[in-house]
Amino acid sequence: MKKYFEYDRLIEEKDFCNFSKEKELLYKHIERGDCVKIFAPRNFGKTSLIKNILAKKWEKENPEHRVILYADFYSIENLENISLELTKSFNLSFSNKKSFFDKGMEWTKMLKNIRPVWQPSSNGEGIGEFSIRTEQNHDIVDFEILFENINRLQKNKQMEFLVILDEFQEIAKIKRAEAKLRNALQNLSNKIPVVILGSKQHLLSKIFDNPKAPFYSWGFTLELHPIDYEQYTTYLNQRFKEASKHIDLKNSQYIQDKLNRIPESINRFCDFLARDPLVKIINKTVIDDKIKEFIDRSRSIYEENLIQFKKNPKKVLLALTKVGEITAITGQNFLKEIPDVSKTGVSDIMKNFLDDSVVSRKINQDGSFSYKIVDPFMREFLLRYKLFNN
Repeated sequence: MKKYFEYDRLIEEKDFCNFSKEKELLYKHIERGDCVKIFAPRNFGKTSLIKNILAKKWEKENPEHRVILYADFYSIENLENISLELTKSFNLSFSNKKSFFDKGMEWTKMLKNIRPVWQPSSNGEGIGEFSIRTEQNHDIVDFEILFENINRLQKNKQMEFLVILDEFQEIAKIKRAEAKLRNALQNLSNKIPVVILGSKQHLLSKIFDNPKAPFYSWGFTLELHPIDYEQYTTYLNQRFKEASKHIDLKNSQYIQDKLNRIPESINRFCDFLARDPLVKIINKTVIDDKIKEFIDRSRSIYEENLIQFKKNPKKVLLALTKVGEITAITGQNFLKEIPDVSKTGVSDIMKNFLDDSVVSRKINQDGSFSYKIVDPFMREFLLRYKLFNN
């Protein structure tokens, strides 16, 4: 069956909606060798924008010399994990660069405190596999040494690098990570652009907003905001047209709000609508019915997710489901929904929810915070099947 919307993978530029001004601004930063930090909730499209669109465009302008170093920090737990992710990225980036090997391996002589290892392809296809090791033959290279060598290769005009560090906020949980990474990055050439991506606002604030923190005032800042309702409606109808369907602005806005204006969730649900031959018109009644059907098809997954929560965290989650969004975690209006959980208990539980991406926090225009459940489908599941049954 035809797929009308893209999700669950990096999005190609032809399927990417909006952020045209942001794309132009970010590319200028990359060309100038700037340091940039980009904030947006998860599944908002920031990785596709940087890694799959702008980085590819940058690389194509000089494919024989340009190297993209992309590392995802989402699962890191210690300093060695940071080094592991960056070592893997370095190995992969160079293994994909046939031009570096066609001209011989002279450039590897510039590497310091690193042993390059090259295994030719066993079937004669491709360039084989390139990797780096420490002088003691360990397969994980300390990230400070790695960045020193990246800097050396760039300064000797052998290569040009673009460094992308995704889910960067996770370093806030690791002792000494901020100071060591800040030191490593500040020693890079000013011609090496560094792009940092982050999704957890409460952790990002600890890293970048604290005057005593190593990354305070670091780089240019860009925050991706929800896509304009009308522009997203146009995007939806371009794809709905292929399925002989149409949605008006009012009902499009209803879907977007219902799904927290998260592009990944919206595209997933709209693809579900587009594939359904019984859907002739798209109105509020159809949308509500189809969201229920969509959730029912994956109900066991949501049930399994709910099992992980203990008694009090589950109560807090259900209370947040009921109110939808709160501005004060320990405010009286919210606490009265869970009278048998202490104020301190609620605060600790919400902190864990934030760390685990169960709940998101955003800063409002007046400077206040607001909190809500990250996954809109999980909230719909809780509303329909759990809220009034517990």
